[in-house]
Order: sequence, then C-alpha cells, then structure tokens
Amino acid sequence: MKNIETIGKVLGLLIGCVFLAFFEGSEAYQWIWFVVIMITIGIPHGAIDHLLANPQIEKKELYYFIGKYLLIIATYVLVWFFLPKIALLLFILMSAYHFGQSHFIKNKIYLYKSITYFGLGAFYLCVIFWGDFETTASILGSTINLENWKNIGWFVIPGLFFLNTLMLLYFQKKKKLMIWAEMIILGLILYSVPLLLGFIIYFGFWHALPSMLIEYKVLKNHFTGNKIASFVSSLLPFSLISLVGIGIILFVFSNQMKEEDLTMMFFILVALISAPHIWFMNIFLEAKKS
Repeated sequence: MKNIETIGKVLGLLIGCVFLAFFEGSEAYQWIWFVVIMITIGIPHGAIDHLLANPQIEKKELYYFIGKYLLIIATYVLVWFFLPKIALLLFILMSAYHFGQSHFIKNKIYLYKSITYFGLGAFYLCVIFWGDFETTASILGSTINLENWKNIGWFVIPGLFFLNTLMLLYFQKKKKLMIWAEMIILGLILYSVPLLLGFIIYFGFWHALPSMLIEYKVLKNHFTGNKIASFVSSLLPFSLISLVGIGIILFVFSNQMKEEDLTMMFFILVALISAPHIWFMNIFLEAKKS
C-alpha cells in the first residue's frame, strides 16, 4: 500500500505525457480516462464520510449523518439557483483549500496552515483553468463572463507560485524541494493538456487517491477478514448512488443541452456532493493531526 500513491502519480504524469506525444486533440482519450478515474477513485473517495465520522456508526446515527449531508446539499442547491456566481466562487475557493490540504495529509503544518493549503490548491486550479482557457470560458460562460480574464493568468499563476515558494521556506529541505519540483513538472503538464484531462489527472492522483489511502489506513483496523475487500465494499453503496444519480440527471438533459452546458451541469453536481464532503473531510483530517 505504501507505493500506491507514488505509482498513481507516475501514472497520472504518464497519462498527460502520452496524450501530448500521441493523442493530442483526441477527445476519446480524454473522456476514457475521465470516466475511468472518476468511477474508480474520484467519486468513491468521498463515499465513506460517515465512517470517518464514526467507524462503528449505528443506523440511527447514519440517518442523522445523511440528514446533515442532505441539508448542506439542499442549502448549496439554493445558492446555485439564486446566486450562481457566488456558488461558483465558493466552489472554487473550497476546492482550492481542499485540494491543497491533500498535499499535506502526511504532514502537520504549524504556521500559516490555511494560506498554505489554499495557495497550493489555487495554484494547480489556476494552471488547469488558464492552461485551456477557451474551454474554461465556454463551460463557465453560462455563469460568468471570462472574456477579459485571459491575460490575467500570466500574473495569477506566477504570483501563486511565488506565494507557495514563500510558504515552503519553513519546510524541511527534502519536503520543500519535492513540492517545488512537483509544482514545476506537474504544473507544466497540467497547463499543456486540455481542461478535462488536466482536471482528472490532478483530482484523481493528487487528491482522491491520497485521500482514499489515508481513509483505508484509519479504517482498516475496524474491518474483519479481507481488509481491502471490506474497504472496497464499504465504498460501493454511496458511490453507486452518486454515480447513478449523476448519470440519470445528465441523461435526462443530454438532448436539451450543448456539451459545454452538460459539462457545467456535471461540475455543479460534483460541487453539490463535494460541499458536505469537504466539510466532513476537513474535520477528519484536522482531528487526525491534532
């Protein structure tokens, strides 16, 4: 299990490099990897939040947990309906913090923790968004006009890189160099590939996989028999509910919307299930480090 994260990240880099070398312009290549990664680790990594809250959760507690989960989703639905620009901004800010937090799952930060999380996550999101700005603008165009934002990326990305460099000054030399090198190598690949592929590479192998591994590490002692099989089976119920629910909604609207609008709807649906996940995962990770 120790090498799975490294193998996953190497695979992520290879997926990006193979696209640039042999499949540039291929939408099929992008969608195949997007679907595979989203189904295998993307959605499942957030499917056991209830067990992270309480590994021995009883039915009554589970129903109460689901109620809180659905309440957060329902509230966020209202924000998307009445204040879509605010909802989009909240999703980007939450995601930046949440993704940045994934880089430090194994490390306890004592200084400027929130800024460090947000800064690193924002750097990668900006690299992905501005790397394929035309697609970003076309997808988000129904919510916000980005016509005048294209050249801002030349200031935002270097600025965030510099901010992260400052935040890393107090880290151990080895850890600091690894994060810094990763920003350069991964950043260049994510900037060079299309939005969809860049997002799923980063989301899958730098966020979902490390999160899933720490979940397994914490929960494995509560499983009996084959621990890996038990862990996988615990992921299935809510993973299937999420995947089937998202699939049905997209299918219903597939003939009424353009591809960009369907993609935006998909990200909204992901945002809705991500909001409570980010909340509960943050509680879990911070409690684990205390």
